[in-house]
Amino acid sequence: MSHTISPMLPFRGRARDLPRPRSGSALILVLVFTVALAALAMSAIFLSSNATLLGKSYDRERDFKYATEEALAIGKSRLNNDATAVPDSLWDTILFNANLSTADTNSVPNVTVNLFVGPTGSTTGQFGRFASLVAEARDRQGSRFVRRLEVTQESFAKFAYWTTQETNSGSPIYFGNGDNLWGPVWSNDTIRIAASGAHFHDVVGTSKVITGKSNGIFDKGYTEGDDSIKLPSNAMLAKLAAYATTGGTNFTSPSNSKSATIAMRIEFVAVDLDGDGDSTDVDEGFFKVYKSTTANSGYVRADFDSATAANDKNCGDWHKVLPTGPLVFFPAAIHNNAWAATLWVAGGMAAGTATTHKTASVNTIMSGAGARCYLGGDPHLVALERSGVAGQKGGEDSTFTATGLIGSWSQWTGTIDSRLATLRPWDKNYLFPLYRGLNANTKGVIYVGGSTGVSGTLRGRVTLYARGSLVYLDDMRYATDPGSSTFKCSDIFGVLTDSNIWIADNAVLSPHRLASSGSYFNFDDTKDFYMHSVIMALGTSFGVERYNVGSSNTNGCEGSTNGRGCLYLTGGLIQVSRGAVGLLGGEGYVKRYSYDRCAVVNPPPYFPTTGRFIDNRFYEIDPVRFNVSTLFNSLTPGP
Repeated sequence: MSHTISPMLPFRGRARDLPRPRSGSALILVLVFTVALAALAMSAIFLSSNATLLGKSYDRERDFKYATEEALAIGKSRLNNDATAVPDSLWDTILFNANLSTADTNSVPNVTVNLFVGPTGSTTGQFGRFASLVAEARDRQGSRFVRRLEVTQESFAKFAYWTTQETNSGSPIYFGNGDNLWGPVWSNDTIRIAASGAHFHDVVGTSKVITGKSNGIFDKGYTEGDDSIKLPSNAMLAKLAAYATTGGTNFTSPSNSKSATIAMRIEFVAVDLDGDGDSTDVDEGFFKVYKSTTANSGYVRADFDSATAANDKNCGDWHKVLPTGPLVFFPAAIHNNAWAATLWVAGGMAAGTATTHKTASVNTIMSGAGARCYLGGDPHLVALERSGVAGQKGGEDSTFTATGLIGSWSQWTGTIDSRLATLRPWDKNYLFPLYRGLNANTKGVIYVGGSTGVSGTLRGRVTLYARGSLVYLDDMRYATDPGSSTFKCSDIFGVLTDSNIWIADNAVLSPHRLASSGSYFNFDDTKDFYMHSVIMALGTSFGVERYNVGSSNTNGCEGSTNGRGCLYLTGGLIQVSRGAVGLLGGEGYVKRYSYDRCAVVNPPPYFPTTGRFIDNRFYEIDPVRFNVSTLFNSLTPGP
């Protein structure tokens, strides 16, 4: 069967069903991609431009910082080498529109600097001497960068130990025997360390060399060959007398000679004004001043007569004058008076015993239990200070004699705190306040024209400057012990003298031999000596009187046997040459020195400085509002 094959005919669908050509779409895509690529290119250009600008900005800031820091370093060097670089007021220009060089001698590009200096803070120096260096960096477009460096002069009080020469009578002195030194150590001389070794817990420096370095332990390292440090001259300290005069604390001593003849003493007193059980509040610090004639200097010092091995004025014993009353003190010098025996009998002593005791020798009196000695003018010595019936009594803490037969106490002429009238009516008029709230004009300085003794309990911040010998007659402590957890640097005592500083060999501090028995006795409340002070001896040294004589075994010091016990010094020691305090044989004291770190951050008022400026703080200053005159006027409020 055959089929007929028809020819294929073209398909004829509806027009809408036919695909139409999309003319121009490729162009649009090209344009989109072109714009995107262009945007990316522009972004890359902008990013590259911003990076370039940012890099230039960082480079400029780096150049500014480098220039200001270099200028500040130049200024600090100038201050340390030119004592007149810091003006007394306002400010001076050290550099103006100056070009600086980098370490490789190339100029810092497109930057000039101005450098200014002036005193800042209180200009009196009571709280240290501060200055500010201000560096201003500029470029040609007028952009600025300003940095301020506050510097402070290094106080001598920062040193635990400082000497000009490490010799004693021409013989070299060594650190050894396991010496431990806490705090910075400096000498302008060779520092020698013996084979027995020494441990230095802080920085050590010398303008010469250190011998025996292998024998030492240096926790913070050491430096040799540094520039020497000069002690302050008397001319530099001349202002202290004027500051003391302003505060009513300028005194003239009856003696301007050796320590053995001092006729004046200063006693610091801490008074519990608010009745809270302590005397550590800011307003509770005072001091008193006692003077005698030069002929009675031994009485002021409470010396023990080396020829007779006795002291009958300052030393004595205790007796009752009422059966139920307290014990009161009778100096040995008045025991042979009939009225004394009468008082003892009234206190309960048998008449025969009183008669025998009345004629007892000084040695017998002082060998009794509880025998004591007191410094001249002490209230316990009332029987010697008062005449007639008024002096026929035993002494207590409150039997104060303002003007006595041997000496007198200086009177405070300012306003007297009303609380003292109740607490201490006997000596309220003779207590010089250390607190500015009670003495508005005080500068924290006591000046003595001549030699003086010192002792007591200090509450406050004081610098004592004596134009003569200064002698520690008894313990000198802070109201708050520096070793306690409650100590907050509220007390500090700076001592300056243009002569020497001594610890007395007197009846109070040293054990003395009684001729009748040949034995040594202590006549103080403690066998050891406590000394809280930062001391500077501009004459020669700090030492112990007659350190090489006396007992070698009466007292001990932390397990060792010696003559006078431990010498507990908390503070700093600055002297021309090292003085002696004892011998290896046991005479004198055994050293127990501690460092007072408060002296670094808050030294005694007006305590001398080394002249070297050290960094204190950096500040960034807004360059838009920077004006050099306005800045220094705001930084220097005046005294």
